[in-house]
Amino acid sequence: MILVHIIPMAWGILISFKDLTIRTIRNWQEAPWCGIDNYIKAFNPVSTVGQRFMRSLRNIVFYGFFTISIGFFIALGVALLLNKPFIGRTFVRGVILIPYITPDSVAYNFWRFIFQSRIGILNEMLLRIGIIQEPIMWLVGRNTIWAVIIASIWKGWPLTSLMLLAGLQTIPVELYEAARIDGANAWQCFRYITLSYLKPVIKTIMIMNILWNFHAYNQFVVLFGENVGIHAEVPNTLIMREAFDNYNYGQESALSVILMLLMLTITVVYLYVFRQRAEE
Repeated sequence: MILVHIIPMAWGILISFKDLTIRTIRNWQEAPWCGIDNYIKAFNPVSTVGQRFMRSLRNIVFYGFFTISIGFFIALGVALLLNKPFIGRTFVRGVILIPYITPDSVAYNFWRFIFQSRIGILNEMLLRIGIIQEPIMWLVGRNTIWAVIIASIWKGWPLTSLMLLAGLQTIPVELYEAARIDGANAWQCFRYITLSYLKPVIKTIMIMNILWNFHAYNQFVVLFGENVGIHAEVPNTLIMREAFDNYNYGQESALSVILMLLMLTITVVYLYVFRQRAEE
């Protein structure tokens, strides 16, 4: 753990305070010490890095909100259906995992083909049913963020659904029977029994999804290539660009530290709020 996690993290924090570039990487110990300049640039609205970093944060929050929320409701609906007895239920549970277990490179290249403006399946379907009059450019411009949201929801909801299903199967059936005898309707049973028992599972799911979505990278690069446009640039793609395109390793490390602290803060705040509500 020390070799794999602690040492690289400590080294990254150290060089975030240095003006480390491709010219000084050979003797990185002697690279100029710049203090918190790299951190100031990250939040400076005048600097190029600052503008792009703030835009990338807005993009990842937008992406995360819709990916997590829509994916959760789809997963919850499917989990409720799979919790009902029907023929072939075990088979269906296995089939719905196909999107999740498909490698990222395969899954998102599949969606890249679907989103092609002229030969893509999605535009062809939308044109045929009359929703659009001309092909939409999904992989270029403002629609890119929606393209990656759709693909990410498809990839991620099966695992969430199975986790919720596991939680549903721990709920005693007798509770529903007693509630119906007392006159509770379907919504009241769902609200006061189902959601109450699912709270620990939902907490785990939300923490996992927040962390996964905040360090999203593969889906953006596979769908749009290395040169991700400004409408779909997120912190991780910006960090990789600073490191391997601009060779600004000090700035890249500062951005990585900021992202790590943001993820840690969000997780702690979420756990605190969730605990407060549970106590109420």
